[in-house]
Amino acid sequence: MTSPEEQAMYTEAAMIRQQQKQQLQTIDATYAIQRGLAMGRNSRKSRAFSIKIASVTLTMIMAAGLLLFNPIRESITSQTVQTAKEQTLDWGALNDFKQLALHDIDGSTLESAIRNDYIQMVNKSAKSGPYQIKINAVTADENKLILLYTATTDSSQEIYNVNSVRMTDVQTGRYLGNTSKIGSSADNQIWHGRATLELDRNNPLPGHIEADFQIASVEPGKMSDPKTGTVRSEMNYSERMRIEFDLDSKFSSMKTETYKPDEVIMLGGHQVLLSRVEISPLMTKATFVFDPGKKNDFQTRISISELLNPYEIVSTTDDGRMFKSSSVSGSGTKDGIQYIFGSNMLDAPQSMVMRLYSEYRQSFGSVEEAKENALEFTIK
Repeated sequence: MTSPEEQAMYTEAAMIRQQQKQQLQTIDATYAIQRGLAMGRNSRKSRAFSIKIASVTLTMIMAAGLLLFNPIRESITSQTVQTAKEQTLDWGALNDFKQLALHDIDGSTLESAIRNDYIQMVNKSAKSGPYQIKINAVTADENKLILLYTATTDSSQEIYNVNSVRMTDVQTGRYLGNTSKIGSSADNQIWHGRATLELDRNNPLPGHIEADFQIASVEPGKMSDPKTGTVRSEMNYSERMRIEFDLDSKFSSMKTETYKPDEVIMLGGHQVLLSRVEISPLMTKATFVFDPGKKNDFQTRISISELLNPYEIVSTTDDGRMFKSSSVSGSGTKDGIQYIFGSNMLDAPQSMVMRLYSEYRQSFGSVEEAKENALEFTIK
C-alpha cells in the first residue's frame, strides 16, 4: 500500500503540474523539467514535514518532475498543428476563446465539444465595484466540467488574473472544488479564461451550480512592470462574485466508456501494463500497473515512473480524420500511475493509439527523433 506520505507527494506533484499549466505561454520546453523540479523543491521548503520526510519528498518530487512534467511546449505544438487543420471550425459567439485554446494543453477537448455542439451558453454576469465577471458557456460530463468566462474592469485597474474560481452544487450544498485555470488578456481590462474541474462520477452530476470568482488586479501601468505579482501590497482583489446557473441535462446522458487493453511493454527491464482506459466526452483516464503481480518497493516504482512518459493519444475516425489529445496530468496509485488526457469521444473515433517515449526523451537528439522511436499502446 502507498503510505500517506507517499500519496501526499504524488498529490503535490499533480498540484505543481496544475500551477505549471497556468504559465504555459512563458515556459520553454528545454527547461520545463528543470523548472518543474525547482518548483517542487521550493514548494517543499514551505511544508512542515520532518527532516526525514523532507528527504524522501525531494526524491519523490524529482522523480515526479520527470513523470508529470511532460515537455509542455512540445505538447502545445502538437496540438497547435492539429488546430491548424481545423481553421474552418466556427466558434460563433465563443470566438474570443479561440486563441486561448491554441495555448491550452487541453484545448483540443474544448474544440471537440464546440465542433459537436456539446456546449451550453450561459451568459450570466455579476459585478463588484469596477469589476465584472461573466460566464459565457459551460460543457460537462460525469468526470469533468469546463467553464468559459470573461472578466472585465474599468480604466482604474489592470487585470492580473482571475485568481480563484470555486464551484458548489447548490441543491446539495456540496463543495465541488477550486478549478484549474488558464487565461489571457488582450488589453489589460478584459480577461478571457477557462476553468476546469474534475468531478467524481460516483456522485450525480450537479443540476444547479454556483460559481464563485475573485479577480486580482493592479494599478494602471503596473502590468508592464516585471515585478508585478511578486509584491503582495501592490495587488488589489475584488469582492467575491457569485453566479448561479442550471446545468443542461444533456450532459448527464453521456456515460463513460471503459476499455481494458491489457497490453504490456517493457521499460527499464520492468513490465508496464496499460490495464484500463476510461473515456468520456471531456476526459480520457489511463491506468498503468507496474510489474503486474509483483510487489515493487517505493524506489522501484519511482524508477519506473521516471521512464513512463505517454505524451499523446491519436484518434482516427471512420472517415480518416485524425485528432491528437495531449497528456494533461498524472497521479500515483498504490501499484502504478494514472494519466489524464484530453478527449474527442464526441467525434466517434474508430481507433485510438497512445504514444509514449521509449526511454528518456533527453536521450534523443531531438523531439522528432524521440517520436520516431515512440512506443504505442492500442486502446481500441
